[in-house]
Amino acid sequence: MMSFVKKIAFGAASVALLATAPAQAACWNDDAVEAAMVRDLETMLMVSALRCKLSGTDILPEYNRFINTSRPALTDVNTRLRAHFGNGFAALNAYDSYVTKVANRYGSGADGLNCNDMQSILQAANAESGSRTGLARLARDAAVEPLLPGGRCTVAIAQR
Repeated sequence: MMSFVKKIAFGAASVALLATAPAQAACWNDDAVEAAMVRDLETMLMVSALRCKLSGTDILPEYNRFINTSRPALTDVNTRLRAHFGNGFAALNAYDSYVTKVANRYGSGADGLNCNDMQSILQAANAESGSRTGLARLARDAAVEPLLPGGRCTVAIAQR
């Protein structure tokens, strides 16, 4: 029989192992994919607004209006993304790594889009008045392809 002290030590060691284990790449359900699309769109607009300002086209005021208007939707998207990665230190690290990779994708610009295109996308985003559903539709219309490590979940349909 294990002593109380040994049980505590064993439990603490188990928790430590779980906290440091890498998060498993879970498949992405439709809700998580939509959240990833909106997060990708927001990140693309943020990085582009900064890049465009450096090149002489200042769309930062429109981007800031977008952030202020859409804050509740963007917060919800981040909450849903964090939930996709799970709980604990490993999950938080996986989430942080994910959003860093998303930002790095746009470091050299968005393929085929210039500052005028970004301004048009920002105007469309602002027209959504902070609607998460509207932002997801805009992301789909803009053909945003988010990073999905682990891939989309597949649905098995039973046949008779």
